[in-house]
Amino acid sequence: MRGSTLPFQPISEENGIRNTFFSIPPMSDKEFKSLQKIIYDTAGIDIKESKKYLLINRLSKRLRNLGLRNFTEYLSYLDQGERKNQEIVEFIDAVTTNKTEFFREYNHFQFMQDQFWPTLLKSRPPSPIRIWSSACSSGEEPYSIAIFMNELIKHPWKLEILASDISETILRAAVQGIYDESKLKPIQPALLRKYFLKGSGRYKIRPEIANQISFKKINLKLDYHRSLSNFDIVFCRNVLIYFNHDMQNQIINKHWRVLKPGGYLFLGHSETLFGTQVNFQYVAPSIYRKTEDRK
Repeated sequence: MRGSTLPFQPISEENGIRNTFFSIPPMSDKEFKSLQKIIYDTAGIDIKESKKYLLINRLSKRLRNLGLRNFTEYLSYLDQGERKNQEIVEFIDAVTTNKTEFFREYNHFQFMQDQFWPTLLKSRPPSPIRIWSSACSSGEEPYSIAIFMNELIKHPWKLEILASDISETILRAAVQGIYDESKLKPIQPALLRKYFLKGSGRYKIRPEIANQISFKKINLKLDYHRSLSNFDIVFCRNVLIYFNHDMQNQIINKHWRVLKPGGYLFLGHSETLFGTQVNFQYVAPSIYRKTEDRK
């Protein structure tokens, strides 16, 4: 109707950001396969056909923020010179899930208390305990590890934690170590007072705990550095579910290499090493011990 208000707002340039409110057309099979290949080649993540609508939902917001009207335009945008590397980061952030919580899967912490720590005391003199949280998300996992181990170990033992993730956005949040009160319900009040600084409805991890953790962007498919070695424990929880069988084998092999002999690999409660080709000994559900030799 002439003179009536349009049901959407045209693209406008404000402060360098293009705002749009139009609907994103459906993703074609060709577009899906192209995006599927990009995420696999970049991060090894295997997005199944059944996840197509999840991918559409996750990326539609990104397209609107960029002022792009369809997924073909987005594929072109992904391949534009200097923009490419930064937009790949945004793409990975959009399609990866960062669900986590403090002291998740408590059986792992129980195992560290009842089995790992007593054995360590008997087997070697005091030396740094090295733990890697290989998909740390927004930091709840490595901070939980640090709090737990600080309650467990005593001087002169020291703790070194590496916390990594593929998402730069989520790592920035993890480094800040600031959480709403609702996120901290699994933590006992005494530990909350001991290890966090209280603000207005929010809590920040104390510096003495934060200083025990090094945060680093690591792509489990591509990046393995010299610093990745001699770990006593590797947490790789709820990660393998995103990869196909071949990529799972590659990642497990890499984790095998960075663990000390007799070191432990902790997986998510729904994950298993059944069918993989690396010599880990089953210890308990989702807990595996590195044996001396690879198969």
